[in-house]
Amino acid sequence: MPTIAVRPSLGDYDNSDKNTTGPRRSLGLLVKAALRRHALLSDLAAGAPAGLSPELALRASKLVSDRHRHRLANTLRRTIRDAHQATMARANIVIIDRRAVIGAEPEIEALIERLESDRPVAAQGMAMVELMITDAVESPLYDYAKPGTLRQQVLATTIALELEPEAGELPLAA
Repeated sequence: MPTIAVRPSLGDYDNSDKNTTGPRRSLGLLVKAALRRHALLSDLAAGAPAGLSPELALRASKLVSDRHRHRLANTLRRTIRDAHQATMARANIVIIDRRAVIGAEPEIEALIERLESDRPVAAQGMAMVELMITDAVESPLYDYAKPGTLRQQVLATTIALELEPEAGELPLAA
């Protein structure tokens, strides 16, 4: 199971109880996280540390799960397939920007490959992927934006999936 990308720092939410291994999943916490789902997603995508609150920690742990990673990868795969189908053959309610998807196809394929790899991912990057897929109002995946915008967003998102090294650790050479 991948780890949550953001490491708690002093003063952050601490769940060091001996009987738990992740954020406590009380009913109250689950309800609060569900009610604030989009706001938590936006906060994580903007770089908020997952350790800031139990709700952020819970949302981050769900985002980086293997199941969620594969679900997003499959959604991106279907998006590419839909972009190559004739308009009349698609039965989507929300119409993607086909030209943008086809133009960013190599970058989207690289993102899919990264999502399906065994390497851990950062919660911020996962939140960015989910917003790109689910925000039909502002995402260049759906919105007819300036050419190259989707490609740039996919590249930035793929980079954001990488974990930062621990303090004192040397980054791995490329």
